[in-house]
Amino acid sequence: SSSESPSNGNSSWKNPPPLRGAPPLPPAQKSATNGRVGNSSSMPPPLSRPGTIGGILPEDIDAVYHQMQHLGNKWADAHAEAEMLEEAKKCVLSTITLHYITDGETKASAEVRAYASQEYQDHIKKMVEARRKANVLKIELESTKTHLNLTRTYEATRREEMKML
Repeated sequence: SSSESPSNGNSSWKNPPPLRGAPPLPPAQKSATNGRVGNSSSMPPPLSRPGTIGGILPEDIDAVYHQMQHLGNKWADAHAEAEMLEEAKKCVLSTITLHYITDGETKASAEVRAYASQEYQDHIKKMVEARRKANVLKIELESTKTHLNLTRTYEATRREEMKML
């Protein structure tokens, strides 16, 4: 939106939007792994360069492909970690419950204490944080895909406009 600019602090644009109505680059996102804004040092360059009029230069196509592949791999790893923790939720609860039953408590009482245990609470926090990281990485991947599609549409429109001149 027009109220979001680097000067007013409402946005974190890495580069100014391209000229002539091209779709702007998405705002820099916090990395799901380190919490910092922007791309990590291992990330390929952004989708467009300052000074280009919208879109991707031919020499950037390979970099965009590798960026999408990198983001896809990071998302897959984070998603797998979140799935593993979610699947282990019942196992963790059962293990803690069994510990309390072994100490002589009833099953119902042991389960209540297991839900309240610090170990179970820590597992839930870790599980939720892993899912959040996976979701952030998926958003980064989908944002890159969307930007690529918007750029493609803009370039096609620009070519059609050039034919009219």
